[in-house]
Amino acid sequence: MKSVNIILDLLRTYMERGTSVANIMATGAMFGCSENQMRVNLSRLVAKGSIINFARGAYRLAETLDPVNDFIESWRLGEDRTKPWAHTWLLASSSADAAANNQNRHRWALYSHGFRPTPAACWIRPDNLALTHKQLELRLFQLGVCDDTMLASNAGINARWQKHWQTQFNMASLTQSYLQTYDSLTESMATLHRLPKQTAMKETFYLGGHAIQVLALDPLLPTEFLDGQPRRALWQAMLAYDSMGRELWADAETDKPYSIPTSKLAFQ
Repeated sequence: MKSVNIILDLLRTYMERGTSVANIMATGAMFGCSENQMRVNLSRLVAKGSIINFARGAYRLAETLDPVNDFIESWRLGEDRTKPWAHTWLLASSSADAAANNQNRHRWALYSHGFRPTPAACWIRPDNLALTHKQLELRLFQLGVCDDTMLASNAGINARWQKHWQTQFNMASLTQSYLQTYDSLTESMATLHRLPKQTAMKETFYLGGHAIQVLALDPLLPTEFLDGQPRRALWQAMLAYDSMGRELWADAETDKPYSIPTSKLAFQ
């Protein structure tokens, strides 16, 4: 595992409070990274502006990464991220030139919120997100959609576009992902206490990271398309697993992290 990912993943869990260089070095060593590798990448991340050396021997994520961090942590809200669907839609559209110039971040921000492209160069999703129009618009811009993106809510669209959006999801695969991840969490919770501490920490790092990735990047489909119970069960299991993981990851020099560190998440 790359030392730069370890640093960013660890600091994300401490948010604005940050953590000590000793904790960072100890975590790197646990994953087989040398102290020199860790220190070199700490310096590079500071120079790049990704992290801040805000006190002697202490680091935190830079504010520029806070929107991504906030998005990741929204998994804790569970079903409160949604509202009943009134069979209306959200639409996001931008000029082709702008989208091409910022393709990766633009596509990621929309895709991660359940939008999918249509043949008409417009991204759509059901209008069942709990965020208000202004809140969603602000979040999408903070996460990197093109400056000229226009967001429309409470829209009606033709049946052909609705069908095209729906065909871009494998409903059975989504449900299977919830169920398999739930089973993995419950099995891990039953055995963590019997593992050596570092082995247990690594297990929560990888498995907890995967579960958070499933929840944070979930398209939050309305119940009209997908039974929401498996997703709710996974969310509740992950809350319990996160509590166990935070106790394991508590550092002697600091309070325990806000969440368990997670492995190389697919967040930008």
